[in-house]
Amino acid sequence: MIRAIRSVRLWQIFRYTLIFLSLIMTETVLLPRVFSDPVVPDLVLCAVIAVGMAENEKTAGVCGLCAGFFLDAAGTVGVSLSPLYYMLCGYVTGVFARTLLNRNFPSYLVYMLVACVTRAGQTLLLLQFGQADCPLHLAFAEILAPEFLYTMLASPLLYLIVALPLAKENRRELKN
Repeated sequence: MIRAIRSVRLWQIFRYTLIFLSLIMTETVLLPRVFSDPVVPDLVLCAVIAVGMAENEKTAGVCGLCAGFFLDAAGTVGVSLSPLYYMLCGYVTGVFARTLLNRNFPSYLVYMLVACVTRAGQTLLLLQFGQADCPLHLAFAEILAPEFLYTMLASPLLYLIVALPLAKENRRELKN
């Protein structure tokens, strides 16, 4: 019994590690070379919200925290608040998916909309109070709007890749 629990937990850790590391590498290495635009979609945010929809809030929070640390290590300007942001997004999505809205695609889009708006606010704060000297109208037109649009457009694909297989597996485990 204990071995079965440990092997399921290890398989789950391996699966999430593989998913999030591949998304982080795609977001930081592959997409900047493919897009001519300096802004890329936030794939990690989409996946953290999808895990929050399919799993519980603790799993989504831990996935968000670890993915934020790895994302900071792989492609940003050092340590920032992104681990805390992704952890809160995953945890809050898990809680709301359990208590408030159903675990379905329209609810996922609502969670993504709210997460993208808060992500735009975080990016705006980093632009205005960070080292970048960017006028507000250029920040909205060239950074915030494309980031919001690209992330919302990529979110259905990440829902299909991450949340649907996890939701089917969780339903199968609940039946047993």
